[in-house]
Amino acid sequence: MNIRKICAAVIAAVTLCVPFDTQISPVSINMSSSYAADISSIPADYVNACDWIWSNRIETEKSMEAWSTIYDQIVAGNGTLQYILIWQSYEKISLEQRRMLPQMLEEAVNMWTDNLVGYDDWPFEHVNVKVVGYAVLDENCIVDRQPDEVVYTATANSWLRDDMISSGMGNSSVPAVQPAEPTDISRYVHWSDKNWSYNGSYDNRYDMYLHGITGMINMGGYGYHYGQILSDQSVLGLINGTTSTHILLHEMGHGFGFPDYYGGEGESDGFPPGGFPGGENSIMMAGSCGYINTFDKYFLKYAWSKIKNEPGRFDLSAVEPVTETTTTTTTTTTAPPVVNTAQAEFSDTITDITLNDNGGSVTFSQNGTYHFSGSSYYEGDDSRNLSYYEKGDKISISFTYDTDSRYITNVRSIGLEINSHKIRGDVNADGSFNVADLVAVQNWILTRKDSSLADWQAGDLDESGDINIFDVYLMRKLLLEQ
Repeated sequence: MNIRKICAAVIAAVTLCVPFDTQISPVSINMSSSYAADISSIPADYVNACDWIWSNRIETEKSMEAWSTIYDQIVAGNGTLQYILIWQSYEKISLEQRRMLPQMLEEAVNMWTDNLVGYDDWPFEHVNVKVVGYAVLDENCIVDRQPDEVVYTATANSWLRDDMISSGMGNSSVPAVQPAEPTDISRYVHWSDKNWSYNGSYDNRYDMYLHGITGMINMGGYGYHYGQILSDQSVLGLINGTTSTHILLHEMGHGFGFPDYYGGEGESDGFPPGGFPGGENSIMMAGSCGYINTFDKYFLKYAWSKIKNEPGRFDLSAVEPVTETTTTTTTTTTAPPVVNTAQAEFSDTITDITLNDNGGSVTFSQNGTYHFSGSSYYEGDDSRNLSYYEKGDKISISFTYDTDSRYITNVRSIGLEINSHKIRGDVNADGSFNVADLVAVQNWILTRKDSSLADWQAGDLDESGDINIFDVYLMRKLLLEQ
């Protein structure tokens, strides 16, 4: 069963705030940014929400106080980010996958930073990403290792394992040891030491890591200035283009310093009074939005304006174009040519759906067959991906298409009306059972403000006719068994 179908709320990560590749393009400098918009250009209702978050979350939690956020990393690196991969797994990674890893990370980072181009002295039009090493449990995981690839094999006790198991974010297969990252070249560890040599040059540093862990739930993650932590299967799926980017984007949000919104409206761990402008919530609110929406884009800008003039923090006058150039090989999928387009909007049941490397085709009971893209999704909005649905689902959908080929050129909106598979424990009715359902039940039992269950019967695991603490116990047990 496809666990990623979209229902009333987009599936999102439940998170905590806690190959050597020289394929790098020149950094473009935004020379006109000094004349660009600032906070005064942001709509008033968005500014009010941003003000509340800044005062009640950012300043209180001090999540942007350290000069190690992704903002800081990009400026200090002159428009570049350097990663290492920490691989707490025994899954093998092919040479081709390692070559695709920097491009995947670069695309994800720029989904955020593209929104800063031309805004309030942000000096870059594009951020380049380079992977400068691998820290592994078993160097045999690096298949067809190249002479210029740096591999670290030292290990340490896994600092997350116990917490992951107790919280339901992982199971007993999480390795008790993890690769020991090379902290001597970590910017996160040494950003405040202006004299740190990074083995002789700042160019030798890494800014963040991507950490893949065996036994971690695929819909979970952790993130902060140190980087992003996902399951090993999620990392491989991101590289291969078979996994949604929204969890990675959420964790990158923590790297910028953005908080989770676990609590209710106006609460100390919650979101602004009156909610988020625009009605899309935030990608940082687990389970509510699977893409960087309008509010997230405005808050990214707002936060940059708030920190950019801190004395000594950024020296934008020192930014210079990067001159290193090499050829990057990319694969482009060409959609059938659009000759005549039309619009369609209906609610219908899927009677058949077939997937391939470039998307697939879907047949509706009353509206026939259409073809659709499965990668490079419409405007980066993965919530409009038809490949997440399955035979028997009834969906409401609005789209444009080529009348000759019946190829869908843009999905404007899509939503699940009837789920063909009812999932045990899926109280938020998003098509999968995960930690978000456990959190929802806990909030319901505690009668927290604005708590709700879309399908409480799915959480009645003890079949008592109501939701109680025994259901919480059984849900935790079920999560550990996944």
